[in-house]
Amino acid sequence: MRLPCEVVRDLLPLYAEDMISPESRRLTEEHLADCGECRSALEAMGKKTPDIKFRVDTAQEFAKYEKKKKHKLAWTAAGIAAAAVALTFIFNILFVLVIVALIMFDAASAKIEVDTDPTHYSRYMGEGAESEYRTKWGMDESIFPQEITPEMEVVDYKMVYYNPWDAQYLSYLTVTYTPSDYAAELDRLADCGITPYKGYYGVTGFADSSDPIAMYADDYQGFVYAIYTPDKENTITYVELIFCNYFYDIKYEKYIPAEYLPIGFDATSGNAYEKEKMSDTKAFALF
Repeated sequence: MRLPCEVVRDLLPLYAEDMISPESRRLTEEHLADCGECRSALEAMGKKTPDIKFRVDTAQEFAKYEKKKKHKLAWTAAGIAAAAVALTFIFNILFVLVIVALIMFDAASAKIEVDTDPTHYSRYMGEGAESEYRTKWGMDESIFPQEITPEMEVVDYKMVYYNPWDAQYLSYLTVTYTPSDYAAELDRLADCGITPYKGYYGVTGFADSSDPIAMYADDYQGFVYAIYTPDKENTITYVELIFCNYFYDIKYEKYIPAEYLPIGFDATSGNAYEKEKMSDTKAFALF
C-alpha cells in the first residue's frame, strides 16, 4: 500500500521528531523514495532525507519475501513430516524385532517335558489333570483309560509336552490286561468308535492293514487312538498325537516307537498335508 501525499505531509512532523510507529515509518519512507515534493517538504523541516536503498516496488518485493518465507516454512514442515514418518517406520521395525526376539527367546527357553513315570498319569490325563494338560485343544481323550488301576500291568508309558508358544502333546500308554479285563476294555473302546482319519497328515492306515480299536481324529489337531500291541497278548496301546499349525515343533519320532504310529503319518514342518491345507486356505481367502 502506497500512502498519498496528503497523509505523508501530515506524518512528516512526527517522522522528523522520531515519534512515528515503525510501520508508519516504513510506509512514509516508501513514499519518500518516489516523491521529490515530499522529500523537499521534509528537508524544509530541517530533517535530512533518510539514506535508504529504496526499491522500485517495495510492495512487490515484500510479497516475494513473504512467498519465499512460506516456501521455506513448507519445506520445513515437509521435512518434519518426513522425519516423523521415518521415525514411525523405524519404531515399527524395532517393535517387530523386539516381538520376534521375545518369541524366539520364549521358544529357546521352552523345555520339552518328558515323563515316563506311570504314577504321574493322573497329572496329564482325566478330569483331575493339571490345567496345562487338561483341555489339549479340545481333543477327546476318552479313548485313554480314566486312570491306571493296580490290576493294569503298564508295559510302557511316556508323556511329552512342549509349549514354545502353542502347546503340543505326545503320549502313549501300553497296558497288558487280564483276559476278562481285556475283553471289557475292548467293549469300552468299541463304544468310542472310529472317526474318519485316513488322509489326515498322510495317514493311510495301520500295521497289518487293520483299523485301530478306537480312533478320534481331527484334520487339524491330530489323533487319539487305541491299537493292538504287536506280539503282546491281551495288550493295548493308547496313543495321542496333538499339535497345531499342521506340524509338530518337536522331532516326534524320537519319542515314540515307530510301530505305534499310523502308516504314512507325517507332521514334520513343511509336510505335504500342511502345504495342501495352507494352499487351500490361501485360495479360499482370494474369494
